[in-house]
Amino acid sequence: MEMTKIQQEGNLLLIGDSPLLIVDLDSQENYLVFDGKKRPYQREVALSRDLLEGKRSNVLKTAVDYYYDQACRIAEGLKRAEEYRNRLNNIKER
Repeated sequence: MEMTKIQQEGNLLLIGDSPLLIVDLDSQENYLVFDGKKRPYQREVALSRDLLEGKRSNVLKTAVDYYYDQACRIAEGLKRAEEYRNRLNNIKER
């Protein structure tokens, strides 16, 4: 399996590409960015400082993969819900 892309910018952790999971390590106000939209991600992403400092890279990889997989599934569900809502709106407009 390919390594999930991870970047740290200050207190923000940027995980993946599309969707992009943005984790605020201080406030836990996390977001998913996909389809050009930024959506709240209402799940806690718990990563300890020692992981972020690279002391246990294999554990960090496992944790990031877990959280990113979860975010991808949520993003896919949100996409499907939006497509369904759009179909219903199109039917009502007829």
